[in-house]
Amino acid sequence: MTRSRHLLALTAALFVVAGPRAQADAPSGSVKGTVLFEGEAPDQPKLKRDVDPKCSQDKVDEAIVVTKGKLRDVLVRIKNGTMGKHDAPSTPVVIDQRDCMYAPRVVGAIAGQKLAVRNSDDTFHNVHGTLAGKMLFNKPHAPNDKDLSLDNPAEAGDVLELQCDVHAWMHAYAVVQDHPFFAVTGEDGAFEIKGLPVGDYTLEAWHPVLGIKTIPIKIGKLKRGQVSARFSYKASDR
Repeated sequence: MTRSRHLLALTAALFVVAGPRAQADAPSGSVKGTVLFEGEAPDQPKLKRDVDPKCSQDKVDEAIVVTKGKLRDVLVRIKNGTMGKHDAPSTPVVIDQRDCMYAPRVVGAIAGQKLAVRNSDDTFHNVHGTLAGKMLFNKPHAPNDKDLSLDNPAEAGDVLELQCDVHAWMHAYAVVQDHPFFAVTGEDGAFEIKGLPVGDYTLEAWHPVLGIKTIPIKIGKLKRGQVSARFSYKASDR
């Protein structure tokens, strides 16, 4: 009888240990890919920035940035409204004003997540935020001031645009989702979205000039849980 009790206790202990391990090892999928620009890359004219001698004069227009056929500043996401409910993170999305440019130019945010705008320049900026043409805020930002903490009332699917009225070439875009399944491409045009359950999805790519493109993807189990995707923009999309 004592031996049976010991075996029962050992079996229960094994189940307790195995439960969390099985949950931790539960498969989750990902989509990984590249955003391309087909054809001749658009010109990037040199910006006229002599209104402020503290801004370097060697910057070019960043409306469309293509490097070796790869497109920068594309937000890639799973379609809004398809990933359940997710709370906004307590940490803000950070955008820096550096050498009289916004960096990054495109960021992703979750609805309700704040923005933090930093001034790394030795010159005065103002942060003018608009949503669908309506002004949300217009904040002065002097050199060495602390980061501006800005509420973001935009909803999923909205794009909040930032601009500087002092330096008219400065623009940035905060693209809002109702979930954390998104990524923004760098100069290599690459993106990766992890943690996707098995299922069928619509993958969207958004660019501030070139617009939205969509493709369907399917996340399966095991090896089929890691899928690849590719978006292609062309000069005709402008």
